[in-house]
Amino acid sequence: MENAIAWFDLDFKIKSDNNIDEALLRLFNLVKKSLHIYFNIENSSDIHEFLKIAAAKNSVDHSFIEWIKVKGIPRLKSIDFENLPSNDQFLAMIEIDEYCLKCEMDFKEPEEVRGCIITIINSIQEYVNICKQLIKGGE
Repeated sequence: MENAIAWFDLDFKIKSDNNIDEALLRLFNLVKKSLHIYFNIENSSDIHEFLKIAAAKNSVDHSFIEWIKVKGIPRLKSIDFENLPSNDQFLAMIEIDEYCLKCEMDFKEPEEVRGCIITIINSIQEYVNICKQLIKGGE
């Protein structure tokens, strides 16, 4: 499986024996796949090439492309993936996002896929914050 973490231009190493890293990899692979389907792009080497190809298309969701460039990528890059919480709550939150996006992969409602992607990207740091608070509270 191609590393979707690198495709998103994120620099952290996936530990194969770590359930959270594996869940994140599945989630990022699913987001990557859904972006390719949503914008009808067969393949791209990374998020930057993907955005160039998507922007060159005429009948495309330019506001979503702009959101990915201006907000989505910077939000992902600001997350400290090397120091994620390692508790069941964080894993569950990631797996719920994965499940929700999988449920939209029939693309009956493309706006729902776009909404899921935005929510996922916006929520990861919030999940980290919530789980770190839970861990602190339990000490």
